[in-house]
Amino acid sequence: MKFIEKSFPVEYLNPAAMAEGNAKKPVYQMHKWWARRLGSVFRMITLTAFSDEKESDDEIWYKFCNSANFNGSIVLDPFMGGGTTIVEALRLGCKVIGIDINPVAWFITKKEIEAVDLSDLDNAFHDLEKTAGNYIRQYYRTKCPKGHPAEVMYFFWVKVANCKSCGAKVRLFPNYELSRRDHINVVLCPKCLQVIETKGYNPKTKCHDCGEIFDPRKGVSGRGIFRCPECNTEQRILEAINENGGPLETELHALEGYCPICGRFFKRVDPEDIALWEKARREYYKCKDNLLIPHQKIPTEGRSDPRPVNHGYTHFQDMFNERQLLCLSRLLEEILKISDTNIRELMLIAFSDCLDANNMFCKYEIQWHKISLFFGLHAYHPIERPTENNIWGTEYGRGTFVKCFEKVRRAKVYCKKPYERLLKKGNKRFSKRTGNERIEGNIVQNFDELKRINRAALLRCDT
Repeated sequence: MKFIEKSFPVEYLNPAAMAEGNAKKPVYQMHKWWARRLGSVFRMITLTAFSDEKESDDEIWYKFCNSANFNGSIVLDPFMGGGTTIVEALRLGCKVIGIDINPVAWFITKKEIEAVDLSDLDNAFHDLEKTAGNYIRQYYRTKCPKGHPAEVMYFFWVKVANCKSCGAKVRLFPNYELSRRDHINVVLCPKCLQVIETKGYNPKTKCHDCGEIFDPRKGVSGRGIFRCPECNTEQRILEAINENGGPLETELHALEGYCPICGRFFKRVDPEDIALWEKARREYYKCKDNLLIPHQKIPTEGRSDPRPVNHGYTHFQDMFNERQLLCLSRLLEEILKISDTNIRELMLIAFSDCLDANNMFCKYEIQWHKISLFFGLHAYHPIERPTENNIWGTEYGRGTFVKCFEKVRRAKVYCKKPYERLLKKGNKRFSKRTGNERIEGNIVQNFDELKRINRAALLRCDT
């Protein structure tokens, strides 16, 4: 009988699991996957599944904190998902078989366990920075309010509809707030779109440019309905979309940038910012037939949620604006030129992960001062105030390609020297290296190779 059939050391495991729950292991942060289970839990499951029932809880815990090697015992996970079972079993010296019907799950798991030379990975990134990075940066430049050269972190857009009664153009702002921070709020004038700083929340904010008095927390849209500020007529947003014959137009109105001298700032977009957007659009339409663009239709079969198709988004390319399509295509083109298959695939993981924050379905979190991720909700959720991220990245920001590459690199560093997060006396957390363990699998193509090769991993995208 195996230990797991008799008992399970929950009291030992819980503190480690709680620590990991608050700070996930780097290998599991390489790419988004849903409902990931904790690596520490699967490590303990594997340990107790291969340990004898006669061992004590203390002996099992010692193995957990230090090291164990099950000398090629074979672990099968027929629904491997994000690869937690595969990673933890390899770490304990097992051979693994992983199966999943989802090709993304298969690809994520494959890249989690394949070893890489970090110097080669870094060199490939620096090459990308010189090509794709410099190309993308030219479309995310601005000037700070004091006139210094700066980089755009986020462009702020708002959808625009026409009032069915009076024909007025209505910007679908649910509110006029940009930021709440340390008793200083940043808001927009609903009339002239000027960016205004206020000391805390002021329900009677006055624009210093046009004199408009407004409540920053009361916009004109919400719960699928918008109100015309000119004639007070209410209308369903879906009705306006149907009348428009497709997704509503968007208007660029503000940005958040980073200046090396002044730091982070908000500002209303100026003529130079608009001209840069128009330049990107012209370049996109000039070469769009040669760009790597997702032309596939958004599937509707078997889905009860009609979004985003009922909002006019019928193809995946509709979920991005022209600047995003142009820059993402250039980045993907350069990644595909990398000759080393392993490194190219790791860069593709970073690229795929960065799409989560580089589309027109992301909003800006005004209290946390960062962009929200598209798959923060498990749905296609069209929003009235989309935020355009800096695809390559700046000093600050979330979900950029640079940040996603850094996640991949941290994951591969962790794979070379994995650790567990444990608790000292006084509930202080610390990281403990678990012997000479490493997360590294040799990808094989069949079961005969699995039996013959050390640290073998047989991964299948299949049923």
